Amino acid sequence: MSRLEGGPLVRPPHSVQAFIAGRTGADTVRSRARLKILDAAAQKRYFSIQWDNLVAKWKGETATLHETLGTPETAAEWAEARGTYKESHTQMGKAAEEFGENAAEHHFIAERYPNFEQQDLLGPKNGNDQFDQVWKHDDGRVVVVEAKSSVDTDMGQRTLPNGRAVSQGSREYFLDILRRMERRGETDLVDALEDALKRGKLDYVIVKGEKTTTAYNGYKYRRFDISKGTLP
Repeated sequence: MSRLEGGPLVRPPHSVQAFIAGRTGADTVRSRARLKILDAAAQKRYFSIQWDNLVAKWKGETATLHETLGTPETAAEWAEARGTYKESHTQMGKAAEEFGENAAEHHFIAERYPNFEQQDLLGPKNGNDQFDQVWKHDDGRVVVVEAKSSVDTDMGQRTLPNGRAVSQGSREYFLDILRRMERRGETDLVDALEDALKRGKLDYVIVKGEKTTTAYNGYKYRRFDISKGTLP
């Protein structure tokens, strides 16, 4: 199996070029069932954030009180608040991650890439060294999605074996993930991704869910051109 190498370097160091970007509202979800899923995910994220904010405030107040009084009672309440905050913050993170994944699957992919099949990924549960979602069509087209819970969420970074830092959306980031996938034995999927990239049948996209209250509001997206390298 051949390895893809960087093409002509025409971009400034560390740059990522988005050649298509836009916003899509919830009114474009053409399935009531999918909209129900998206609304539920948005609501879960919203209330998780509200609860986490309340617990964070309680943790701060108990810390201040214990600093002032320093009693066994204030120490116990502060410890309880810290433990509760750890749980609430973890749950908030999970709800946010699930919301981003749902926006990508049930809105972006469902409306723009019908008849694509989601591929099983073998990466670790923490999400490191893998793409968030990979979707494949029978004709060889492949969509790689990096899903984010909010428009304010930054793109991920990773360090290459040579020590250079690269961002999601760059060719170097993409190829480094492929190397990790191959080490895990995902050779068939790596072959499909490499072939799609060579033949111009690969879409590499970041999808960010819009800020929500208790209802789904759509997403923003960027599609990246990784046909050329971005590092000197």
